[in-house]
Amino acid sequence: MKRSWIILFALSMLPPAWPQSVASKTAVEQGYLTGADGVRLFYRKLGSGSDFVIFLHGGPGLSMHDGGSPIEPLSKRHTLVLYDQRGGGRSDLVKDKSVLTAANDVRDLEAVRLHFGIQNMTLIGLSWGSGLAVLYADAHPEHVSRIVFLDPMPVARNPYVKERSDKIRTLVSQGDSDRMMELEKLDRTATDDQLVVNCREEDRISFKPYLYNLGNYNQGRQDACDDPPAAIRNAALVGQAVVDSLDDFDFRPMLKKLSVRVLVVEGEKTNVPLDSTREWAKAPPQAQLLLIANAGHAVYVDQPAVFIRNLEAFLGR
Repeated sequence: MKRSWIILFALSMLPPAWPQSVASKTAVEQGYLTGADGVRLFYRKLGSGSDFVIFLHGGPGLSMHDGGSPIEPLSKRHTLVLYDQRGGGRSDLVKDKSVLTAANDVRDLEAVRLHFGIQNMTLIGLSWGSGLAVLYADAHPEHVSRIVFLDPMPVARNPYVKERSDKIRTLVSQGDSDRMMELEKLDRTATDDQLVVNCREEDRISFKPYLYNLGNYNQGRQDACDDPPAAIRNAALVGQAVVDSLDDFDFRPMLKKLSVRVLVVEGEKTNVPLDSTREWAKAPPQAQLLLIANAGHAVYVDQPAVFIRNLEAFLGR
């Protein structure tokens, strides 16, 4: 399936609509900056001041639309920077797998820091973004002040990737699975307009296991299907390349070296097995695990107000 890597690794979820009320009251700057190897990265900066929070979206291969909008309320008290990782969204649609690696994503994040002249920053990593956050913190510990691992990806390939994918598969009906395979075939020859239509149907199917209240999905949403069609077509290539570059990964040795405060966030009603999530919170010396009540894996969709309130409490501590 075109988006089967998202289901298989369960590395990402998609967000509700961008909160225009937040953006309208906050200083907003957006444009392009130069990442590693001259790759152009599209960014969005909200708020002002020296307390920088950098949001790292999920995927790999998606964009800031993946989880970015629920984070925007943080810009009332912090300077929030979001950007589309290489190969996705409105950034350069890199297709060379040799430079679509986790190491290149770390180099891009360092370029983002340098562009804004940041000395110390908080990292909020959603799903795959959690992996990117710990990889960056391991390479540049002197520039990280706090980390939030939000609905994190599996902490290690074995046994947690298979454990998660097996569980998610049991929650996808045979009819939905068959339809996803059919849509994959249609995508190969679809026009740009039809591709977006197919993407939305694929999204509805793949998102089901991640919400506690399925009714929340029907709210107005901006998601990866609002990315340029060329980016949608490139997502699977980017996702597979970055995941392959992680090889037989295990983040726990890096997590144990973290000297900053860490918050791990997950929904209490999540369908994702919690064994791996607890490892994210167990390994760092200064970490706490927050399980948000009445929320599935996509906590920022099921309980957005509670989610932001807890983030602000952590950031202000």
